[in-house]
Amino acid sequence: MKIRHDIEGLRALAIVPVVAFHAWPSLLPGGFVGVDIFFVISGYLITTLLLQRLESGKYSIASFYAARIRRIFPALFAMLALVAPACLLLLEPQALREFARLLGATGLFVSNVELYRTTGYFDGAAELKPLLHTWSLAVEEQYYIVFPLLLALLWRFARRHIGIVLLAVGLASLAWCLWLMPYDAELAFYAAPARTFELMIGSGLAWWMGRAGPAAARPAWVGELVGWAALAALLAALLLLRADRAFPGPAALWPCLATAALIWVGGTRQTVASRILSAAPLRWLGAHSFSLYLWHWPMLVLARHLVLDQPAPVQVALAVAMSVVLAWASLRWVETPVRQARVLQPVMLAAGASAIAASLAASWALTAVSYQRAARSGREATLRAGAMDFSPDRKRCHSSGNRWLDYDQRCLFGPLQAPATLAVWGDSHGVELARALGDRAAGHRIAQLTGSSCPPALGFNPPGRPRCAAANQATLERLSQDASVDGVLLAARYEFYLNTADAAAFDAGLAETVRRLRQAGKRVLLLDPVPTYRYPVPAALAQRWLRGLALDEQGQTPARYQAQQAGALALLQRLSAQEGVLRVPVGELLCGGRPRCAVREGDHSLYFDDNHLSMHGAARVAPAVRRLVEAPQPAQASR
Repeated sequence: MKIRHDIEGLRALAIVPVVAFHAWPSLLPGGFVGVDIFFVISGYLITTLLLQRLESGKYSIASFYAARIRRIFPALFAMLALVAPACLLLLEPQALREFARLLGATGLFVSNVELYRTTGYFDGAAELKPLLHTWSLAVEEQYYIVFPLLLALLWRFARRHIGIVLLAVGLASLAWCLWLMPYDAELAFYAAPARTFELMIGSGLAWWMGRAGPAAARPAWVGELVGWAALAALLAALLLLRADRAFPGPAALWPCLATAALIWVGGTRQTVASRILSAAPLRWLGAHSFSLYLWHWPMLVLARHLVLDQPAPVQVALAVAMSVVLAWASLRWVETPVRQARVLQPVMLAAGASAIAASLAASWALTAVSYQRAARSGREATLRAGAMDFSPDRKRCHSSGNRWLDYDQRCLFGPLQAPATLAVWGDSHGVELARALGDRAAGHRIAQLTGSSCPPALGFNPPGRPRCAAANQATLERLSQDASVDGVLLAARYEFYLNTADAAAFDAGLAETVRRLRQAGKRVLLLDPVPTYRYPVPAALAQRWLRGLALDEQGQTPARYQAQQAGALALLQRLSAQEGVLRVPVGELLCGGRPRCAVREGDHSLYFDDNHLSMHGAARVAPAVRRLVEAPQPAQASR
């Protein structure tokens, strides 16, 4: 197969944005679409190769798989072999166990399934999973398993209809992806069938270009126009698309079609666009793109585990530089020697099977070590136990994933004979507080009305939660009609929603919620923002103890809290002043009168992860809520 220098450059246009997005997200908001560019390139190249072999009569499934092993396995398993020991040194037992599961899934090329399965609050944050990025490799490998067989069958029995079948498969995949988006955005993101349409764009292009023959007859200006338009479209996608918008969905067609257009333009005639892509620096980056993709994410994640926080800009730059060095070393001393080695096909297949077996064995061994470490007693065990200090009723009483509880399914805590009810309405930041209030309730029952990533803002649908607005509208209607509810505590992780593209909608929606509740005669309390961190607090405390570092240094300074939550605090101040509601002063309770905000009480963590209060933390805030609930009804806010 003829080497396409412009496609090498196109790979650079995919990997550089991905690295930039992961290292410096604000630099290229749409840099994540580099993965989609890779999908189109893979679809085109693999289909072109398979068609050439079919036409020459040299088609062999076994030889194709041996070639994939030669191309992918050396770099991938070299990365796994070096990252695993680092994780053994740096990760807490629970995180190590998650890594071990994902290591085995990566070896079997089903990490996308494992990542979808473990999506949730009680699994490590995405930015702390060293193998998170392998989901895209799993999608491609699953495509490599199915597609060669499909193409061989079509070539033999329906050769004239290959193009129609590829188009039908792509449209079916896109339709399923679009259908999934409102109901299960995570599945639409991770599932190979929902991503197949991107690969099919490349595959269909390869079939069409092979059948259409040389395009020398087309006017030169057509290629130039298409090339410039496609380059502009691709750059616009990298700058304008945002990770907090629905994706993949229709938005994925934008970079995918632009990529296909650039491949088409460079296929038969040199244009300015293809000459730009063929520039030597881009070709160099393109040649290292696979190994750089493999290395950049683990380096960034391990940096977070090393510093127990979001790395400083200099540390991020060093992690990226290290990933470039490792990518260069991988290509020179691992990938290239294997590609050039004369290895018999059965030996290559056996080597691939052995590598997979080794990854499974390593997964088992690391899992055993994680359980052994978790069983240790002592202060570190007490500190890390905060990760399990969440509401025992969280699963039963909290809407999460695709499970939505309606008003009649709400959980009630405290004395059921109490004359009045305080409703805790919010996202997951209200869960532990509702239970803590219920454990200490006297004159009120506590009703929990919480949903993951669904703040109590009317008309607002957060990223990935398209049913949130409808659920909130239904909750408001029932709350307004419920005479037993005399007060409502609103809780949310405000900073998260104020940093999305729909910040204005969240702001307006929360204001409308307060207005409507006051209109219905309800007392309204606003929970001030909880100080949040970039590393799970229980794990950080345990690691600090093991490393001999001061535990209280984990807390942020009050000044940082004020700066980080400035937008949220201003919003709540405005609402309380305008609507006559009271605020629960979380910042004063956790950060007031001390050099750093409290993250522990003795050896008990006040958080169960990086942003949710644990039951101990919620118990610290609950008395302030009770005082406000028992206070006389204000006409205007006192704060």
